[in-house]
Amino acid sequence: MTGSAFASGRELGCVEFGPDDLRRVREVVRTIAAERIPDRADNAVLAVHEVAVNSIIHGGGHGVLRIDETDDALVFTVEDEDGTGTVPQLVSAADHQATSGRGLWIAQRLSDQLVIDARPSHTRVRVHLSLVS
Repeated sequence: MTGSAFASGRELGCVEFGPDDLRRVREVVRTIAAERIPDRADNAVLAVHEVAVNSIIHGGGHGVLRIDETDDALVFTVEDEDGTGTVPQLVSAADHQATSGRGLWIAQRLSDQLVIDARPSHTRVRVHLSLVS
């Protein structure tokens, strides 16, 4: 894993997680988001949860969540050592034939920006939520 996902931000939290740690991931996200963006805390929790589940399913069973605060946003970065060797793809909500990919679509819809940085052996997904409405 690489260092902090956002060198210009202030790190607020870091959680290494696996299949048994999703509740802890949600609790940390809720606590931090509720303090800074209370009206969007539920969005943050669901978006990050979906990305974390993808890390578990497609990223070798575990990942790392880092939460950074920049001047204008909370940035939730989920990183994993991707076990599939493929780049995650967003599916359209209208793609009823898709068997996966809706988690990223949900995260994109709930965030102000979703950035996917993927290589065959490493994936980093950043969920940005603005601090101002």
